Amino acid sequence: MKIEIRLFATLASYADHGDMDSDGCLSFDGPATIRDAARRLGVPEQDIKLVFLNGVGASLDSSLKDKDRVGIFPPIGGG
Repeated sequence: MKIEIRLFATLASYADHGDMDSDGCLSFDGPATIRDAARRLGVPEQDIKLVFLNGVGASLDSSLKDKDRVGIFPPIGGG
């Protein structure tokens, strides 16, 4: 299965991982969750605040299927 994953703001540096293809996709041979994808990219779980799966809020334990789109955001501060 192949999923598209986008890492935003301070997490964007993890997108340079060698497992991602030029389209920003990761491939999995079997069942996987968003947590599995984040771990594979080396994203520290404590740095993840919001997760979206196909444009809808999700959790790290959400199961993935072929062609899913995942967005992962860190906590965002401002003032």
